Amino acid sequence: TVYLRKAGDVIPEIVGPVVELRNGSEKKFEMPSKCPECGTKLAPAKEGDVDLRCSNAQSCPAQLRERLFHVGSRGAMDIEGLGSKSAAALLNDKILKDEGNLFELTAKDLENSEYFTRAPGKGETGRPLNKNGEELLSQLNAAKTRPLWRILVALSIRHVGPTAAQALAREFKSLENIANSPLEKLSEVNGVGEVIGIAVKEWFSEDWHKEIVGKWARAGVRIKDDEVTGPQPLKDMNFVITGSVPNLSRDGATNAVLERGGKVSGSVSKNTTMLVYGRADGSKYSKAVSLGIPKLDAENFEVLLNKGFSEALKLATTD
Repeated sequence: TVYLRKAGDVIPEIVGPVVELRNGSEKKFEMPSKCPECGTKLAPAKEGDVDLRCSNAQSCPAQLRERLFHVGSRGAMDIEGLGSKSAAALLNDKILKDEGNLFELTAKDLENSEYFTRAPGKGETGRPLNKNGEELLSQLNAAKTRPLWRILVALSIRHVGPTAAQALAREFKSLENIANSPLEKLSEVNGVGEVIGIAVKEWFSEDWHKEIVGKWARAGVRIKDDEVTGPQPLKDMNFVITGSVPNLSRDGATNAVLERGGKVSGSVSKNTTMLVYGRADGSKYSKAVSLGIPKLDAENFEVLLNKGFSEALKLATTD
C-alpha cells in the first residue's frame, strides 16, 4: 500500500509506502527476466533505456491484444465495438492473427465465436450475429474514413500520440509520404522532433509493419487526407483545449479546429494562440495566465468555430 498524489494536477506520483500497514509477509520485488505471456527474454529496446521490454513485438499475445484494443480506442480510430473483450475474442477464437486483417472481417469470419453470435431463433440456421458482432462490423466500416492522424495513432508507433500524428498528417498528407520522408524532414516538423522522427523511420523499416499498412489500404482504409479546399479561418493558429467543451467530445473539439486549418497542442507555450478552457483552474490555465495568452471559456467555443478568431477574442480574457 502506497501514498499516491497528483503531480502537476494530472500525473500520478507515488510519494512513499504506508509502512504501518506492513505485517512482515511482504517480499522484496524482483524484476522478471522473461515476458510472462510469451517467455521472451526482457531487455532494454536500445542502449541507455531503463525500461525492459519484450522484443517479440509481432507475435507476443499480450502485445497483440493491446495493439488491437488500441486501434479501437477513443484516441486512435474510435471504434465503438472494438474494446478489450472484443480484441481478446478476436484473438482467442482464432479469427485474427494480427491487426492486419481487422478491416477485412465479415459476418462469416465471426460466425464461430460465441462472443459475436447468438443461438439461432425459430427458422434461423447457423449462429446469427449478436449485438457485439453487428456493432463491430458496422463500426469497422465507418472507421475506414477516419482522418489520417487517427490512422497514425492506431499503428502504435512509439512516441506518436495525437499531437505528433496531427502534425505529421498536416505536413505530409499520406502514409506513403511519411514513410518515404527522410529523418531530417520528419524531425523539422513542429511538434515532432528527432526522437519521434527516429521512431517513425524505425517503425516503417519493419516489413511486417508495412504489410499491416498494405492490408488496411486494400481493405479500404483511407491512408491519406483529402486536399482541403474549404475556408481555413484558423490557419497558422495554435490552440490548447483543456476540460470539457459543451456538446463535443475532446476529439470532436480537436477535429473542429483542425478542419478550419488550426493546430491543437497538448501544452501551453509562448506559441499558443488561445487556450479554450472548461474550468478556470489547473496548470494549463495558470500557464496561459503567466504568458498573457487569451483564454476562451469553452461555453463560447462555438463562437470561435462559427464566427472566427476575432469575435472569439472579444469574449476571451487576457489577464
